[in-house]
Amino acid sequence: MSAGPISIDIGRLELASLFCELGFKKGIEVGTEQGLYAETLCKANPNLHLYCVDPWRVYDNNLGYHTAITKQEVDSFYKEAVERLRPYNTTIIKKLSMEAVVQFPDDSLDFVYIDGNHRLEYVVNDLVEWTKKIRPGGIVSGHDYIQHKYQRYSHVVEALKAYNVF
Repeated sequence: MSAGPISIDIGRLELASLFCELGFKKGIEVGTEQGLYAETLCKANPNLHLYCVDPWRVYDNNLGYHTAITKQEVDSFYKEAVERLRPYNTTIIKKLSMEAVVQFPDDSLDFVYIDGNHRLEYVVNDLVEWTKKIRPGGIVSGHDYIQHKYQRYSHVVEALKAYNVF
């Protein structure tokens, strides 16, 4: 039986170090964008093989994360990510999360860091499907679990609460 969601009083920079301390060697970042956090994960853990999943495409409804993001900007983000992550042991997967998840066997990953599409149905799908891929003792984590500051992130909170069936 898996443990349910727990709150830890560390930021995502410390989370990257925790993954290293735990000896995690194989992980996924869903929602890589420009590769900034992926680089943080790789720098903190030189033995990590990180799979970076992002479709790098324009969405009809960006939920306020970026103002009127264009195809040129998305293409630029992709190029930045590829260049930024070139020195590290990464595999870039330019697919939607639910297209990429089928590439991985269940219980095969040490962690997943979810920061993809923040619409409710996408967050729920990411939680349900990527959790299956995490080995016992691994960690399902993510970004933007903010209850009070930003209404536009409320779907992340709703999804986790709905998924809390442990």
